[in-house]
Amino acid sequence: MNALSYPFANLRGHLARSLLTAAGVGAALAGMLALLGLSRGADRSVLLAFKDRGTDIVAVKKGTVDFLTADLDEGLTQKIRAVPGVISVMGSMGDLVTMGSGEMTYISGWSLDSDFWRTLPIVAGRVPTADETNSAVLGDSLAEALGKKPGDTMELSGEIFRIVGITRQQSVIDDRSVMLPMPVIQRLLDRPGKVSGFHIRVEHPGDSAEVARVRDRIAAAFPDLLVVESAEMANQSEITNLVRAMAWASSTVALIMTFVLVLNTLLMAVTERMHEIGLLSAIGWHPARIVAAIVSEGLLLSGAGAVLGVAGGLLGLQWMIHNPRLSAFLQPDVTPTLVLESVAMALAVGVLGGIYPAWRATRLHPVELLRGE
Repeated sequence: MNALSYPFANLRGHLARSLLTAAGVGAALAGMLALLGLSRGADRSVLLAFKDRGTDIVAVKKGTVDFLTADLDEGLTQKIRAVPGVISVMGSMGDLVTMGSGEMTYISGWSLDSDFWRTLPIVAGRVPTADETNSAVLGDSLAEALGKKPGDTMELSGEIFRIVGITRQQSVIDDRSVMLPMPVIQRLLDRPGKVSGFHIRVEHPGDSAEVARVRDRIAAAFPDLLVVESAEMANQSEITNLVRAMAWASSTVALIMTFVLVLNTLLMAVTERMHEIGLLSAIGWHPARIVAAIVSEGLLLSGAGAVLGVAGGLLGLQWMIHNPRLSAFLQPDVTPTLVLESVAMALAVGVLGGIYPAWRATRLHPVELLRGE
């Protein structure tokens, strides 16, 4: 028996306890992977939405927690447009609503003379015209989920709308949303003359220094606005920051619980095998070899749990992606790097959980261990 076969033999000897511990590690890792994937996905979805619209700078009401419900004067559009370096400004308005079919969806409104409608990638139908008061464009994913096509009608906030076009966009939120002319959504939400924020394009979007200068000019001219570059917008949203904080807080709690679980399992194993460890010490096993064997046991437990956790986390995310009520707002971002980082955390917990039991097993004299003390 050596320092590698010894841990395997001990785990097999208490198979039920080993499996339960590994399952606990796996559950914690699956939850952490899912939460962090969703948090990163929320940030990515925001960035993709800005990319779809060609937005370089975003201006919203300063101090607002929920940007969707903020009210800004629509007349600021032309004033911001006058700032040197700005080539276009699009006022927008959005909200979450329940459709007549019971689906919750995001609705957004844009001025018909804005670049939004001119650059919107229409895959079927067309964009609304100025004389249409109840026309809408659907994201491709939402149209598919509802079984709708151009010419069909739908109920939205108690009103009947005719679908005139279908668009396909990168952001899952936009691709499962309803797009309306600005006057229509202002009427629908009873917010005439108001917008939620402004999407700004600059003359030289590839020049980061110039983008920063334009941002500073807008911020100086409009002190009541929070003006940020689109790439930083996700970090400015209180909602996405809250989601991110909750994901990390929950993951930290899960890791602490996993550490306690592994520590408890190995402490029990060491206590039960005091006499056996004394025999190993008596026949010449160096304390470092005993420590390596017990720490390896924790590493094996956490490694098995990591395999279960990665599989469970990915399967859980796939279920959420294909759940009709969740997929409208979820676009998880799980990269190989995130998986490796999560596995590394689980393995580190296994090693740390084995250090104290290993130290406890080697601090006594072999004679005391043989007595079972």
